[in-house]
Amino acid sequence: MALERCRLALLFAVLMDIIGLTSLLVGIFAELKLHGQDYGDLLIYTGAILVFLSLIGWIFWYTGNIEISMEELQQDYTVKDGTLARLARKISRHLSHRDTTHGNKKWRNVKQQAVEKTDALQLSRSKVLKMEPEESF
Repeated sequence: MALERCRLALLFAVLMDIIGLTSLLVGIFAELKLHGQDYGDLLIYTGAILVFLSLIGWIFWYTGNIEISMEELQQDYTVKDGTLARLARKISRHLSHRDTTHGNKKWRNVKQQAVEKTDALQLSRSKVLKMEPEESF
């Protein structure tokens, strides 16, 4: 049976369902008033949120229990001989085997030009505006 794997996710999902449904049903059918305020709506919304959160546990539990046979794995990871697969392999080989030094020279030239520009750059003095004193009446 599939209960051996992902026990924590299963436990989380079941607990959230139980607590959420209990909170939801108590909020619907019981009249809970404390100091004149009704807390039924709070329990209804809390229960709905907890049931929704239980879906996370159910998804983890389900995906953790999917079994894939070795034949299916080997079938998925074999080399495919389609036209698109051949084109993708050709492009991948071209990109991985191209000369990388050509691109590096280009970037080195750009860096050298940037350094030369900063050396030639001279700072100018900023102009400070002089404020005239206000005349008092």
